[in-house]
Amino acid sequence: MRRFGVHRLVVSLTSPGAYRTVLEALKAPLPSGAPPGRHILIEPGSYPNTGFRSTGDFVMTAVEGLGSVTLDGRTVGTIEVTGKVTLQGLIVRNWSDKGLALEAAQGTIVAERCEFMTKGSLAVRASKGANLTLRDCEVQDGAVVYSASSGAMEGTTVIGTSGNAVALRSGSTVTLRSCQVKDAGGDGIWVTEGAKPLIERCTVSNPASAGIRVDDRAEATIRDCEIDGSDKETEKASLFVTTKGVALAEDCRLVRPGFDGVWVTTGGSLIARRIKMTSPRRIGAVVQKGKALLEDCEVVGATTNGLYLSDKADVTVVRGRVADAGGSGVTLKGGDPRVLLDGMTITGSKLAGVNVEPEGHLTLRGCTLAGNQGRGILACLGTTVEIDNLTSVGNGRPDLLDYDFAAATAKAEKQASPEPKSKEPAEPVSQKPAEPASQKPAEPVSQAPAEPKAAPPAPKKVGGAADVLLAELDAMIGLAGVKREIRILTNWQKVAEQRRLAGLPPGPLIGRHMVFAGPPGTGKTTVARLYGGILAALGVVAKGQVVEVSRADLVSENIGGTALRTTEVFDRARGGVLFIDEAYTLSRKASGTDFGQEAIDTLVKLMEDHRDEVVVIAAGYSAEMREFLAANPGLSSRFSRTVEFENYSPAELVQIVGTQADKDGYQLAEDARTALLAHFTSMKRDASFGNGRAARRVFEAAVERQAQRLADMEDLPSGEELSRLIAEDLDVDTGLAARFGEARDPDQVTALLARLAAMTGLDEVKRDIRDLLDLIASARRRRAAGLEAEPFTGHLIFAGPPGTGKTTVARLYGELLTALGVLAQGQVVEAARVDLVGQYVGHTAQKTSEVFERARGGVLFIDEAYTLSRQAGSGNDFGQEAIDTLVKLMEDHRDEIIVIAAGYTSEMEGFLATNPGLASRFARTLTFSPYEVDGLVSIFLGKAKTADYRVPEPTQQALTTYLADNRDQFREGNGREIDKLFRAAVTAHARRTEQLANTGAELTTEQLTTLLPEDIS
Repeated sequence: MRRFGVHRLVVSLTSPGAYRTVLEALKAPLPSGAPPGRHILIEPGSYPNTGFRSTGDFVMTAVEGLGSVTLDGRTVGTIEVTGKVTLQGLIVRNWSDKGLALEAAQGTIVAERCEFMTKGSLAVRASKGANLTLRDCEVQDGAVVYSASSGAMEGTTVIGTSGNAVALRSGSTVTLRSCQVKDAGGDGIWVTEGAKPLIERCTVSNPASAGIRVDDRAEATIRDCEIDGSDKETEKASLFVTTKGVALAEDCRLVRPGFDGVWVTTGGSLIARRIKMTSPRRIGAVVQKGKALLEDCEVVGATTNGLYLSDKADVTVVRGRVADAGGSGVTLKGGDPRVLLDGMTITGSKLAGVNVEPEGHLTLRGCTLAGNQGRGILACLGTTVEIDNLTSVGNGRPDLLDYDFAAATAKAEKQASPEPKSKEPAEPVSQKPAEPASQKPAEPVSQAPAEPKAAPPAPKKVGGAADVLLAELDAMIGLAGVKREIRILTNWQKVAEQRRLAGLPPGPLIGRHMVFAGPPGTGKTTVARLYGGILAALGVVAKGQVVEVSRADLVSENIGGTALRTTEVFDRARGGVLFIDEAYTLSRKASGTDFGQEAIDTLVKLMEDHRDEVVVIAAGYSAEMREFLAANPGLSSRFSRTVEFENYSPAELVQIVGTQADKDGYQLAEDARTALLAHFTSMKRDASFGNGRAARRVFEAAVERQAQRLADMEDLPSGEELSRLIAEDLDVDTGLAARFGEARDPDQVTALLARLAAMTGLDEVKRDIRDLLDLIASARRRRAAGLEAEPFTGHLIFAGPPGTGKTTVARLYGELLTALGVLAQGQVVEAARVDLVGQYVGHTAQKTSEVFERARGGVLFIDEAYTLSRQAGSGNDFGQEAIDTLVKLMEDHRDEIIVIAAGYTSEMEGFLATNPGLASRFARTLTFSPYEVDGLVSIFLGKAKTADYRVPEPTQQALTTYLADNRDQFREGNGREIDKLFRAAVTAHARRTEQLANTGAELTTEQLTTLLPEDIS
């Protein structure tokens, strides 16, 4: 119980002087000097028409405990609270079809030993950052929903819901401990939209759908739980992980599942340890288009297969067992599943212990297959099976590794009769489980869509599944023109299929290959994936997978390698969509020996040879894609349609930020929306504008700033404060992006400028640096006046010989821009050719990107940058690839980093000429001239002073003479040569003074610190 100083108020139906309703007690003025909180004590009775809404802090207690007080309401919420509230021992009911018993919108709420009932579908809901704890409570007939909120359910029972019983969504972080979920009309527990719960010691019994469902980027940890299907037939697995959901399940029991024990599909991922699946109505565990690691798991008594793995499944099974399966112990179906069984035991299967059908890839290591009625292992032609230390004994038939599946299937079909005998087939032919529906429930308590049963589906209207994907496309923000084009193509395909079913010719063919043209961040890849699914749903392509590639995936540096690589990629895309990002780079030469054109030519031929098997989408900037289409006469005829992706409007960008905030459990305050709209309105929209990426960066930076703001608060922030983003957080130019805010530390700026001024020589460089700082100041003033201000472009070329202070100035420049608020961090990452250039195709882009990533928020200093444009002495040089990668990264992160390229003046001019985009990205060239003799002397004297050495006038004269006599040497090395000269002088001084000390002389401080003319040589 929460205890604090409160004013006590009594609610009673009969006691004199007591308040007759809860609402009266909440509204009653407190006596002068009374504590701010209220403790409302409710005497036994039933209190009708209780519905109230409160923003205050209070404790509400049933005086005689649970069952003595009933609060009935018919409003939207019987109890709606946003403050710090504790409810104890109450029965709370709502009799409205759309009402809730408890609505916690913001605030911190604890309900202890309470009962909540509703006539509608929702009983209890926490949202908008609320923190709700249900402890030893019971919820009847309606669901418990956490949306963008946090809290816990402890010892609580949810029973008899019409749809899903518990829904955790929108990034909620909730702990469910020792809870029971009974007789759910949908899923027992639904975890979705990035929620991250811990579910432990809970029981889910008799659900109509999945026991626990994890989808849509949610991450669930499930420990020591039991899901009891009671052998009630359902259309979902006890544990269902789908659509990029991630689950870790340990020490759980899946008892009598009404469908499958576990189903992982559509990008889902599961780690399961010590899970026992007993008597599933269909299959123990199914993995399709998903990833699973099963350690020490058991499947006992499955009606059909113990494990069923297909369609790109990536599965590792370590130890564990499958026993007494009604079909095969483990089945690998087609679709390229890749499976490792390590130390597993399979016994008592009615058919084979392990059945590997065509396209399956299996590794058996240290496994035991024993007592199966069929073969220990049956592997078909067209499979890959690796066996190490296998024990296969006591099985009904010998192992067979070259079974002709296609021939046997054809023979069986030919000989099949209308009334097949009960005789067991000669070899198992597994039936693929139905795909689970990909559409998630529209509302948190609606029943998730059922997966089709394994039987062949009934005929349905053409385009039903496509309509679902089109609805998902329509739900995307903006893109009106894109949606119109996709719908035109979809409607044509629908009508063509309907004509075919009616016995009519489908009509003229229209081009399906498309160009997606437009700036980055406008949803091209997402639309391509949806388009692939739509085409598959309409039967235009077989599978609908989208294979995403770029130049590096298609182009080889070796003669003949490009055609081979392009063909391999194309083959992977057959039956689906090949999406080529930045396709225009194929038509640009990256080096003297470039094979981008070969990739284009190969692609054109493949598109013609397999015109009905693959849909190709080429994406990139609008102007560059026009150049791409001109690279081969056949391209423009094959890409007959160009879909233009326009920049998002400012209002749409605000909507994108708001959507991202909602998904992650945040809310945008109205002043934040206003500030965002003004920011996006002011941003320059050119071909490289980041659109959705820019919106995401703004949101991520805002979350970081909010965290810093809340961390500085003396009191713990409330749930509302944790979820609310205000204008102060939306300093939209922060994060790693450059901005024109006020200087963070004016004193540091002054000190850094003093250090720059104190450097020897470099008058022209100092002037250029001051000019750049003046540009920043001017832009800041113009923005404050409401005038247009060009974005600051601070990339520089440092041209000149070595030893002229380029690295030192680069460090000062980074510190200056950080102090001025232009850079987020200010670190200087120094790199040379060896740090950027790799040894094989693709390695260079990776190395360059890694170095660039380390420098984001600061300065990337590339010394001797001109070496990137020189051949390294072999036929395959990747320096140009580093340059091209750098140019793209500089554009994609233009406001997050300063790049300085340094080298000799003439060589740097050649460097800038290697890529058309280089010269435009480097704002100016700073020339570091060789030091004159006086400057070199000054550098030497500075080093001596720092090291506590004296350089008297005669020594200075000797130094000047020496430098003048060796002028060419020092013009090449400058400060570096002076550093070597100074170290040589110190060595000569040490040699001389030690010889003197060895004669017995007592050395004075002056002798120990003075450099003589003879030390200079």
